[in-house]
Amino acid sequence: MPYRWGMARTRRQPSERILIAGGVDDLPEMTRMLEDLPENAYGQVFVEAALAEQVRTLPAPPRVTVTWLLRSARTSAVAPLVFADHGEALAHAVTGWAAEWCVADCEPRTSVWIGCADSPWVERARSVVQIELADAGFDTLVG
Repeated sequence: MPYRWGMARTRRQPSERILIAGGVDDLPEMTRMLEDLPENAYGQVFVEAALAEQVRTLPAPPRVTVTWLLRSARTSAVAPLVFADHGEALAHAVTGWAAEWCVADCEPRTSVWIGCADSPWVERARSVVQIELADAGFDTLVG
């Protein structure tokens, strides 16, 4: 099950920083969330895909960056695998993001949604992000 930290908001509310991360199977939910963001939202979207043919344009506000992580273009930390394992690239991106952005007394509020629930890589990354958010004083898991 995907996790969401922070609270739901509408287009009328002030800007906040967001992280939305998932795989191609999560695209319907991720697209819905992006469509609901206010125009002044800013942040990062990571989408993991196996192949370049799966990349598409997403309806992100102007200050939200969408980064596609192609498993076929990355090597795996698991020796017998030729390409990155399902969730491996996404987990690295999410933990790197958390290390940079989840700092104490940081404004504005940060909302995080992480999909790719069937990946052990992402499950471990979720735990790291939840700890980073708690240490920075952000809301706990609500979804």
